[in-house]
Amino acid sequence: MSPCRVAACLTALVAMCFAPSPVRSLDLNKLYGHHTKRSEYCHPYEPFKCPVDGNCISIQYLCDGAPDCIDGYDEDSKLCTAAKRPPVEETASFLQSLIASHGPNYLEKLFGSKARDALEPLGGVEKVAIALSESQTIEDFGAALHLMRSDLEHLRSVFMAVENGDLGMLKSLGIKDNELGDVKFFLEKLVNTGFLD
Repeated sequence: MSPCRVAACLTALVAMCFAPSPVRSLDLNKLYGHHTKRSEYCHPYEPFKCPVDGNCISIQYLCDGAPDCIDGYDEDSKLCTAAKRPPVEETASFLQSLIASHGPNYLEKLFGSKARDALEPLGGVEKVAIALSESQTIEDFGAALHLMRSDLEHLRSVFMAVENGDLGMLKSLGIKDNELGDVKFFLEKLVNTGFLD
């Protein structure tokens, strides 16, 4: 499954959850256990629309170990990982703000030499944000972006410093005191969702 498809579905899910939905009559087929294909809107109590068959399912059935979409998309490992992580848009915005504030090579401090020129050698900010959202572990992230082993180990040491509360390590990378809180907060979100496992 392509990273853009997962990101698009997550964006659509968020939009569906907060978009006003029309009042609908009771679907008796659903009441009696018959699934029907819904082509337009999902009810608020079943806001996730399967991309292939169009069936709507409850959020509680996402990543529950039992496929509810005909293609099993609701159990896709990338989707399930992304559901625990900050939204792709939030991650991309944070990375972009660091670049805008500190220059196009600032993220080299975290991701290594391939992070030059506003992450262009890694595919750009959006690709990195999607990889951070969908990659279950740091190893998966390294593979998705073809990071060199040395850059991956550097990134692992940054995350371990955050996990262990070693702000001195982040300072040694040139991250200023006024930036530490934001960088630490962002990295902790990934650590707390199993990125280092």
